[in-house]
Amino acid sequence: MSLRINNNVEALNAQRNLAQNDKMLAKSIERLSSGQKINRGGDGPASLVISEGLRAQVASLQQAAENNESAISMVQTAEGALNEVSRLLVDIRQRAVAAANTGVNDNNMVIATQKEIENALDTIDRISKNTRFADRNLLDGSNSGTFQIGTFQDTPENQIATAKRGQISSQTASIELPNIATNELAKGVQNNSGFASLADIDVTAEGGAQSAMAVVDKAISEVTTHRGSLGAFQKNTLESNLTSLRVATENLTAAESNIRDADVAVELAAFTRNQIMTQSATAQVAQANAMSQNVARLLSAQ
Repeated sequence: MSLRINNNVEALNAQRNLAQNDKMLAKSIERLSSGQKINRGGDGPASLVISEGLRAQVASLQQAAENNESAISMVQTAEGALNEVSRLLVDIRQRAVAAANTGVNDNNMVIATQKEIENALDTIDRISKNTRFADRNLLDGSNSGTFQIGTFQDTPENQIATAKRGQISSQTASIELPNIATNELAKGVQNNSGFASLADIDVTAEGGAQSAMAVVDKAISEVTTHRGSLGAFQKNTLESNLTSLRVATENLTAAESNIRDADVAVELAAFTRNQIMTQSATAQVAQANAMSQNVARLLSAQ
């Protein structure tokens, strides 16, 4: 064994291994504390690029799911108001049938019935004016709902060809929200009393009750058609798409996790090894530094 004074090669070797083991130990601690095996570009450039792309897709899918949930809430708000309108129309028709019973009714009874009908019509107009989702009116004809239900731009490349509806977007969904004001319902119904719309019905006029029944029947049909359209849109477009978005989010999250997340069992094993190696290298640095003392002993023996 050679003894040198100027350069302690063994100590340099031990220090190099100590630095390497210490670096690996720090990396294991970082991965265990963050739960990720890719914390910066140097940990895996290709993996980082792929995982960041997946993260962006997952975040977009989560937002699209929230958009769908908001759209469902809006549709449910409109449909709930229409449900009350349907109830009021049924009551109005019941009053019209009662007013048509001319063999029993006197003038006061018919006037009272008309008052009930007018109150119900006022309530329908009030619902039309006041039904809102945030600041958007839903049932006065001023709003058509368009929702971003996908994660990409609404461009021609992202459209779907259909047999009956032509080109439709795969990224947005739209539905026309109705105007249920009484002067917009049941227009164009042929009747002997000349009622132009639901707002005009008057059971006190001669033959008015019979005409009112026809007008109210048309209004009921229109409102129930609107409710059916909203229900189909909610079930077959929004809720179905929401399920698809959640499945896609789950799968892409799993893919991103496989690339980026740390395997705790593997990292714990690596941590234990690196910890032992660091302790061993530290001890060997001390031993290598002590070898120079042999030179001092040799010189003192002279």
